[in-house]
Amino acid sequence: MTPRSKLRKLAASTLGTAITATFTVGLLGTTGAGSATLSSVSMGIEPWIGYAPWYIAQQEGYFAKYGLKVNIVNFEQDADRNAALVAGKTDVSNIDTGRTIQFANQGDPAVPLMLEDDSNGADAMMSVRSISTAAELKGQTVAYEFGTTSDLLLHYYLLEHHMSFSSVKSVNVPAADAGTLLIAGKDKVVVTYQPYISEATSSPSAKNVHVFFSSAQAPGLISDFLVANKGWLAGHATQARQLVEAWSDAITYFGTHRTQAVAIMAKGVGATPASLASTLSGVILYSVANNESLVSSGKLASEYLAIGKTLQAMGQIKHPVTLGSVADFNFLK
Repeated sequence: MTPRSKLRKLAASTLGTAITATFTVGLLGTTGAGSATLSSVSMGIEPWIGYAPWYIAQQEGYFAKYGLKVNIVNFEQDADRNAALVAGKTDVSNIDTGRTIQFANQGDPAVPLMLEDDSNGADAMMSVRSISTAAELKGQTVAYEFGTTSDLLLHYYLLEHHMSFSSVKSVNVPAADAGTLLIAGKDKVVVTYQPYISEATSSPSAKNVHVFFSSAQAPGLISDFLVANKGWLAGHATQARQLVEAWSDAITYFGTHRTQAVAIMAKGVGATPASLASTLSGVILYSVANNESLVSSGKLASEYLAIGKTLQAMGQIKHPVTLGSVADFNFLK
């Protein structure tokens, strides 16, 4: 699989050095408004496969079809992506659910608009093979990127096994580096996500490496939303709806043109189609119709509250928040 340095060669660790990819009109399949009427939107993103349908929207011209010119800003770390949205440097961003709850607790101007994906094995704890149980994990050093979904997965595992957070030693490393450190023998336990899980486990040097706990064992825990800056949203309801429509078309294309869609998504995140196809099995991508069903059934609200309770137990928030108090799903209709 593509090495980390190449996978994120277009990413940067701060907004000031982030590279903006501007997707203009004239794209394949564009049937919408002319360039003079396109509205500009700045979107924060990371090379996570759950966000990759946006590259389909770009390639197939769905942004322009709905009257948008979207500038995608790539980030290497969650903290920089989050700070850009809160500061209004990006209009919308792709943010994990746990962070949206933290935003709400901090009073940050962030509004979830649509559920994009759910990790179903695409986030994992990996270790040397001699470690595979909670008892064997105790006292170990665990390397992961603090404040990310990896943080949430580790805490969930410890809570489920009635272990205190102090029972392990934590080391902060970028998610992209975790698997490399494990293979190199510098750390015995790491937490990361795809494509870095596959990079690590498929390496010729990974004979002593395995996944011993993943998000597949914690349904609904790790998911992502399209999130808007509240100030921007107040004056751009039309553009928010257009983004949802572009996502809808992209998910439809993914369902009807799977091979082509995987190729587009792989190029967007810097992976090969073959590697992306295998890792997609660990991710659920949600359509607008899926969103409407999850919202109306109350399932999404229930999961959101449960994640909040986990974060509260971790000491990362003061109290859980209800989904209805922070999200705006009017753009799904």
